[in-house]
Amino acid sequence: MSSNGFRRILVTGSSGFIGGWTAQILAERGYAVRAQYRRSRIPTHLEEVQRRGVELQRRDLTVLAEVRHLLQDVEAVIHCAALARDWGYEEDFFLHNVEVTKHLVEEARRAGCRVFVFLSSLSVYGFGDHRQSTEEGPFYPYVSGYQRSKKAAEEVVLRAAAPGFRVTVLRSGNAYGPGDTTTFYRLLAAQERGVRGTVSGNRALTSPVYVEDLVEAVILALENVTAAGQVFNITSGEEVTWAEMMQHCAELLGVQPWFELPISLAWIAAYLFNGIYRLFRIKAEPVVFPYRIAHIARDYNFSIDKARRILGYRPKTDWRTGLSRTVDAYRRYKNSGVNEFRTPPEQRGDRSSG
Repeated sequence: MSSNGFRRILVTGSSGFIGGWTAQILAERGYAVRAQYRRSRIPTHLEEVQRRGVELQRRDLTVLAEVRHLLQDVEAVIHCAALARDWGYEEDFFLHNVEVTKHLVEEARRAGCRVFVFLSSLSVYGFGDHRQSTEEGPFYPYVSGYQRSKKAAEEVVLRAAAPGFRVTVLRSGNAYGPGDTTTFYRLLAAQERGVRGTVSGNRALTSPVYVEDLVEAVILALENVTAAGQVFNITSGEEVTWAEMMQHCAELLGVQPWFELPISLAWIAAYLFNGIYRLFRIKAEPVVFPYRIAHIARDYNFSIDKARRILGYRPKTDWRTGLSRTVDAYRRYKNSGVNEFRTPPEQRGDRSSG
């Protein structure tokens, strides 16, 4: 039994950005952690947490027998694993995000787990006019199978709640921070090539959340019995536009990116590329597509009042500080090739309380 009251906590998707950070911080806090990953080689950040006593298991979550093996002697599950892409095919999203979640939550309950925390996304609200939108909505039509699959997975998790089996859903904003090679490092590399990462004339709000703040919310949901059956929006709680964030990144990088499309042309290109890629079943990601443009073209700002009130969630990293840390880590990654899942001690605030 760890000092925090759980015999063992399973973190899925630990080879990924959010799962990797979650496993690392839980280990730092004294939790007994089992970290699931699927890649053929153990990522560097997991080798580091393994040295801290984290148990690593390479398992395929689409295989029921492997899921059952993962859940042995586990009392809590933090489900971070997902097919988290801006673009893809419906059947792939539903296999990895809905079917996997269904089997995992059902087997977790059957195995005697007490807590199941599910990492979802604010994109389940759809893209429309979101200014301080709450957990009640509004909801807008979806433009991606990813959105549909995450909403369906939420419903699977919430239906699984039972006496002695507490479930919670966290709808994350745009998580970023050191180690984010999938999204933010790619944006930074594009800026160095001259791409602004914005559409012209757009000043829509966005909803960032620094990864350590997101993990803090995960731990609060894990430990707080009043989180049972609840859904929470998790962001930094700030009002900032996507254009402001991209401009600040460019300043930190010392570059002056120049290329951006007018929003009307961006929409035309998005639907054109989307149609061609789907027609020919092309697996690669298009340069531009509807989800990506919709994400930054309309206000995307959400209230975290419920998380503050019930969980006691208090984000500690403002977007300027978070971007500065992320750009510093990106530079180190470019120079060394080593992907860091850490904030240097001199940059970290006091996060010792759970």
